[in-house]
Amino acid sequence: MTADNELFDKYRVLKEKAKKIAQLLVDSEENIIIVTLKDPDNLCATGILLRNLKEQKIGSHVLYAKEKTHIEKRIKKLDYRTIIFIGLSLSEIPLDILKDNDKKRVIIHHELTKKELEKISKENIEELSLKGIGLPINTVSNAGLCYFLSTGFNGDYQKYSHLAIIGSLAKKQVNNKNQSLIGLNGIILEEGKKEQFLTVTKGTRIVGRESKPIHLALKYSINPYFPGLTGNESACTSFLSRIGITMKDQEDEWRNIASLSSEETKKLNDGLISILMENKDHSLSDIKKLIGPIYIIENESKHNPTRNIEEFLWLLEGACQMDKHGLALAVILGDRENLFDQLNNYLSDYHGRATLAIDEIARKPEIIEERQYYRIIKGDKILEKETTPAIIIALIESKTIPIDVPVLVTLSQNEDTYLFVHESPLQQKKGIKLYHIFHKALSSKLIKKLSKEDDSFDVIVETTKFPDLIKNIEETLEYHHEGTKEKKEEERSESSTKKQTSKK
Repeated sequence: MTADNELFDKYRVLKEKAKKIAQLLVDSEENIIIVTLKDPDNLCATGILLRNLKEQKIGSHVLYAKEKTHIEKRIKKLDYRTIIFIGLSLSEIPLDILKDNDKKRVIIHHELTKKELEKISKENIEELSLKGIGLPINTVSNAGLCYFLSTGFNGDYQKYSHLAIIGSLAKKQVNNKNQSLIGLNGIILEEGKKEQFLTVTKGTRIVGRESKPIHLALKYSINPYFPGLTGNESACTSFLSRIGITMKDQEDEWRNIASLSSEETKKLNDGLISILMENKDHSLSDIKKLIGPIYIIENESKHNPTRNIEEFLWLLEGACQMDKHGLALAVILGDRENLFDQLNNYLSDYHGRATLAIDEIARKPEIIEERQYYRIIKGDKILEKETTPAIIIALIESKTIPIDVPVLVTLSQNEDTYLFVHESPLQQKKGIKLYHIFHKALSSKLIKKLSKEDDSFDVIVETTKFPDLIKNIEETLEYHHEGTKEKKEEERSESSTKKQTSKK
């Protein structure tokens, strides 16, 4: 059996399981509460589920997950008999709810571990995940799982394909070489294309290619970040003039990247690649990300930010950073007027502030302080809590900040200090993980809060305790690094002794 055939067989098992859970929800005829996390993938998953439940005339309520006690109190207060958890691990779900067999409980989570699945089966809980079927966690996102769930609700489930693809891109479920979707996401894409909900072209992958004038799309580009252009409008207009691209059409209307001819697109790509190549640290794979698949949602209006899937994701990521998840969910559910305009206005300001901060840090490298085992940016004068995560990623991915050692960014707010940390892949390979240090600090109550996302995490610490925390980090890193050196010296010494003995 080929790998593709095996994947398709497991896909059919997953789809059948999803249909059974959908039927269980329809047969219950009870109002449902959905407990979800506030990130683009889980919000898209929630949106797919809500729209299906509405079509089935099943009442539903959304609860955004915080700590366990909050979830437990709210569920008891609302008294729903059917509870769906999206994206939560077992440790984040109150134990009383897990063991309450009087309630119907469904867990939808593509990253559930085998140990969690074993516990779920003992408690008679329905789950939709990947490990139990033998699929890796990057095969599909939570939005993708809810897309498969919708196949059990109605016949035109393909209309949710764009939300499933947004979820997959949010989880970076793509081939790093050509940016094409991996796993079961390819099946979702083909279904969306077949029913003419989606089209795919190839082009310049810059957010705003559909909705913004060319020079503004370049100005607000964070990922990729273009040194000298991002955050600098006059530099963007000069760049376009230099490469021979006119910014307005014959009717004196602003042009966008999507409207460029093939010859103009080549000029733009060549010019942008030249800018990226000026930074010798840029890898070829980073530069290749500039050109790749463009996913278009056919039933969205032209020049709307929600027409291009990656720009839609950009809107949702910004909304989540600003804690405007209610507005984000409204847009996912179809609002394109009042709430959409509110979100768009918030995001224009958000991205404008972010690009200005990126430009300032790039022009003033002294802002990035070099410590012995890490780099730190004290961001009180130039950064804001909402925009910092996007800024760090842009600066790291553009190689403006090297990631050979961890990067820390601090912000003070009232009596607390917010610390944004990005691990170094090089250090992680050596077994040096800052997250372990902070997890111990959380257990000892040196910090107030710790939340993790891939190779980065956020920390909240009382400002008065921050010096103790930094001292703890430095001492632990020094111990790890010095210990590594001593171990290597011992190994070299042992090797030398063995050689001398063998000669004798």
